[in-house]
Amino acid sequence: MSMALACALGVWPAATRAQTSPALPAVASAIIPGVGQAMNGDYGEAAAHFGVFALSLSAGLYYQRKPDFLSDDVRYDDANNREFINQTTLRRDFALRLATDTALYSSFAAYRDARARDDRSYRTPAPKESLTDLALAPFSWEFLSRPTTFIPLALQAWAASRKGGYGIYRAQDVSKGDLHAYNVTANEFTAVGEEGFFRGFVNNDLSARWGNGWGLAGSSLLFGIAHNGQGDTASVVQATIAGAYLGWVHQRNGFEIGEGVALHYWINVLAGIAAIRN
Repeated sequence: MSMALACALGVWPAATRAQTSPALPAVASAIIPGVGQAMNGDYGEAAAHFGVFALSLSAGLYYQRKPDFLSDDVRYDDANNREFINQTTLRRDFALRLATDTALYSSFAAYRDARARDDRSYRTPAPKESLTDLALAPFSWEFLSRPTTFIPLALQAWAASRKGGYGIYRAQDVSKGDLHAYNVTANEFTAVGEEGFFRGFVNNDLSARWGNGWGLAGSSLLFGIAHNGQGDTASVVQATIAGAYLGWVHQRNGFEIGEGVALHYWINVLAGIAAIRN
C-alpha cells in the first residue's frame, strides 16, 4: 500500500526537485517510523519514533513466538462472529497495534512538519495538531457536542446495545478488566494513528492535488483497503463508507482531524464493549 500511495502522490518524481514534496517524508515514516523526521532534520524525534516502533514490534514478535500464542485458525471461528483470547495473544495484539499506530502517527507528524516548512502554495491548509491535541480529542466537549459526532455515536451505541453480534471469549488468564483496559487504551492509539495518516496526511494531500471530491474518494478507498474484516474489525466496504464520512468531516472542519479522532475512538470503544459483553 505504501508503494501505491507513493505513486498516487507523485513523491518519487518530487524527490528529484530542489524542494521535495512533504509527502515523501510522510511515506518514508509510514514504512520506517522516524525516517521522515530525520529527513526533516528532527533527529531527536526520529529516534523517539523509531525507538517506540522497534520496542513494540520486538515485544509483539516475542509474544507471537510463545507456545500458547493463538494463531488465527484457532482464535477465530469459521463464521467470523466470535474469537477466543488468552493473555499471551492479548499482549501480542497490544504491542503490534502500538507498532502499527506509531508508524501511522509518525507519517502524519512528518507530513505536518514538512508542510509547516514548505513555502509552496497549497489549496488545503497545513495540519497543525500536536500529539497532545489528538490524544485529548476524544474527551473534548467541543467535538462530542457536535451533531456530526453525537448522532453517529448514538447510532453506534444503539447498535452495540442489541443482543448477539460479535463476541470475545476469554481464557482463564484474561479478565474482563483486562479486555476493557485494552479496549480503551489500544483504541486511543488507533484513533490517533489512523486519523492522522488517512485524513491528516492522505486526505489532505490528495485533496490538495486532486480537489476535495477525488481526494476524498482516494483516501476513503485506501482506508477501506487497509481493513480486512477479520474479527471485530470493519470490512473493506464498511471501512470505505466510514472513511468517506470521516474524510468529509475532516474537509468540513478546515482539514483539522480532532473531531475525527474523537468519533473514531468512541465508535471503536463502543464496538469493543459490545463484543466483550457478548
